[in-house]
Order: sequence, then C-alpha cells, then structure tokens
Amino acid sequence: MKRSLQLRMLITISVIATSIILFAFTTTPGGEGFEVYRNNKLLLQQFGNDMKQVKTLQLEKLQSADILTIKYYHCGKTGKNRQIIVRNEHNTQLKNWQFTNLSSRDEGMSFHPSDIIKNGKNVSKVNVFYTSEEIPREKLLVMLQFRS
Repeated sequence: MKRSLQLRMLITISVIATSIILFAFTTTPGGEGFEVYRNNKLLLQQFGNDMKQVKTLQLEKLQSADILTIKYYHCGKTGKNRQIIVRNEHNTQLKNWQFTNLSSRDEGMSFHPSDIIKNGKNVSKVNVFYTSEEIPREKLLVMLQFRS
C-alpha cells in the first residue's frame, strides 16, 4: 500500500514537471510582432521577446522605386490609426506616414525610403517608430542605415 502511494506521488510529480516544462517552451499564437520587407523580400522578422532588441538594417544601393513595407501584428489583428514615423539621430522627425484603417487583410504599411533621404539631406542612419490606437506611444522598431 505504501509503495503504491509512493508510485502515484512520483507519477503525479512527473506529470506536473513535464507540463511545466512543455508550457515554458510554447509560444503564444497570434502574438505581437513585425516584419520589414524591401521590394517584397523579407529583411527582418521579430516577435515576442525578440522585439526587446532593436536591430539595424543596412540598405544599400537604394533606388527611387524601392519600397519598404512594415507589417505590424497585434495578436493577429491590424492596428487602427497606424503611423510610421522616421527620426534622425537627433530625434528630429523627418517623415510621418499615416495609414488608413482596414477591414480586410493587412498588406502592410509601405513607403519609399528615398523620401527619407530627400527630406533628411545627408541622412545615413534613421530610427523607425510605429504607433497606433493599440500602441499610442511611439515604439522603436528598427534602425535603418543607408549606404551607397
């Protein structure tokens, strides 16, 4: 009897420990994150805890027709009153793009990076921020470094 009780306790502890380990390594579906594309080619993808580290993207040989697209995910939903704000190293706003609210699938927020360079005269590095109704304070997503 005592041995049977010990065996049941051992099994129970094993099941609890296994459950804790399994849940510790699962990701939440539909979490917060973003992707950056250049001409439909994925350059950067960050979700969850990866978003704590701001990465720098090197953009070389920019053409005036190049398009950057940022797709921001709010737990699987598209944000409302979205904006992409670009600031230089001195925190001066160079560009602010506002995007319409969508009821259909979000194709991302697209803009021409050449517009940043035209406005910034001799700009080599900028910070790209995102804001929306869901995230009212500007959130730094990525730093862009331009090279010829």
